[in-house]
Amino acid sequence: MTGSRKFVILVFFSVKDFWNNPRNIFAAHEITGMVDPSTTTKLTVQFNLFGGTLLKLGTKHHHQMLDSIDRFEKVGCFALTELAYGNNAVEMETTAHYDKENQQFVINTPSTKAQKYWITNGAVHAHYAIVFARLIHNNVDEGLHGFLVNIRDEKNLSVKEGCKVWDMGYKIGLNGVDNAALWFNNVRIPRLNLLDAHSSMDENGNFTSKIEDKSARRRKRFLVLADQLLSGRVCIASMTLGSIKLILDQTVRYASTRLCVGPSGKSDTPILNYQLQNRALMPLIAQTYALNFAMNYIQDRYANQTEADYAEVVRLCCIIKPLITWHGENTASVCRERCGGQGFLSANRFGEGIAGMHAGITAEGDNRVIQQKVSKELLETADFDQVGKHLKLRSKSLADQHAVNHIAGEVTSSEWLLKLFKARENFLLNELAGRMFMANKKGVPVFEAWMKHESDNVQALATAWGENVALEQFDKAVSSASESLQPALRQLFNLYALDRILADGLFYLENGFIKAEQSKKMSTEVRRLCDHLGNDALELTKGFGIPDHMHHAPIAHDWVKYNETENSGEFENQSYRSKL
Repeated sequence: MTGSRKFVILVFFSVKDFWNNPRNIFAAHEITGMVDPSTTTKLTVQFNLFGGTLLKLGTKHHHQMLDSIDRFEKVGCFALTELAYGNNAVEMETTAHYDKENQQFVINTPSTKAQKYWITNGAVHAHYAIVFARLIHNNVDEGLHGFLVNIRDEKNLSVKEGCKVWDMGYKIGLNGVDNAALWFNNVRIPRLNLLDAHSSMDENGNFTSKIEDKSARRRKRFLVLADQLLSGRVCIASMTLGSIKLILDQTVRYASTRLCVGPSGKSDTPILNYQLQNRALMPLIAQTYALNFAMNYIQDRYANQTEADYAEVVRLCCIIKPLITWHGENTASVCRERCGGQGFLSANRFGEGIAGMHAGITAEGDNRVIQQKVSKELLETADFDQVGKHLKLRSKSLADQHAVNHIAGEVTSSEWLLKLFKARENFLLNELAGRMFMANKKGVPVFEAWMKHESDNVQALATAWGENVALEQFDKAVSSASESLQPALRQLFNLYALDRILADGLFYLENGFIKAEQSKKMSTEVRRLCDHLGNDALELTKGFGIPDHMHHAPIAHDWVKYNETENSGEFENQSYRSKL
């Protein structure tokens, strides 16, 4: 934990920033995401999942620990996921029976399936765990609640009696993270260790909760308690965005200095000049800009959320993680390939980037499941007059549908691109709402329709909504930029929009929003923009603002000098580092 501790001391951010400046914590995640994914993962658990949950679900009694958490004097983990219960966490088995006589909760792991699983910081460093368990009082299951459990001695790190800790073992990446499986056998904790911002147990053994929930599994209570996963998704997206920027910057640096065959047959042409290279990299840069503007917007919305806009903030915080982590996975893989053999060298950091992206895809909610949540909540916003009109149109011939759906316009028109994105979002919302309505009318159970028949539409709607948010925020950012920057940013905007439309080209063509001639013009315009913007690729990635000293990969510096002597792929000799 030494690296994390030094970073916190130097940067002066605090878990208490969640009270008044959450963007400070998000920024810390992006910065450390450029440095080391293992450090960032441990950091997000300490400050967001452990510290942030203690801050939000705890009260004054628990808040006494916050300064110690900031200083890493008390290290924690977040014990939610169980072996058999990830996305369906409300069904978890871990129990916390209340012992009224001793004013204690007794924590138990009742089965192998109930072991807490993939618990970051748990295998080596955590002194405490916030354990989510079923609070059972007078034989009544009050649902999942958070409990502060001391699992290790704070001085010698010995595991406490009744706690069993297993290291998860070697992973495909991020092996600087100590992931654990945790078991509890009659572990007793004080009554006050219940995180009691919403539910409490008084000294007379009376349980009360601010969250009225009479359902069998107390699902509503769990959703309130799991709120920290919301900021966690923004944290993961932030750290992934930092890694994406670093990977793109170093790839462009290398592509601008690696010479290969030119018109004369000699190695005198930077590979960045090749269409093969700029056609692969420029859309990734454009998408990174788009998602960065979306991220800025979502962080602001999170920081300034009100009760009135909370539902939309939830959707925004959910959708940004899938959009950025999937983009990161693709970016890391494409850039590794475009750097050839250098991309396979561990010192050039693509391996840790790829592993980090994959970790983000399933951490704190599987991306696909999160998209289900987004689409489910979007359905609640559907205008059923519009849904009815959509169903009526869908009953007509394909030619009639195309005549209504088609949007005329030029491929270079930003206004036209915005209309296409919004039209896709509206169509997919009405389509999903309509299909669910018709399924219900035919007697098909909601679960059957949603999980077994409409999965493609569910995923498509969430993606379309999220990409439209990104495009709209990109457009606003371009309009508010200085006049000198607007031309390049507008071209990036168009490239992002055209690339995303072509990626979903089957939808647009199948439903008649565009014609084949427009699609052909789009492909031509994308190639033109990639070639034109490729000339400014170095300046565009410099716009990410990554200091030179944060680049360690040899390909981001003088990679020839790095290979003058035997180095075994290590960084002992730092003479290769130089500004471009």
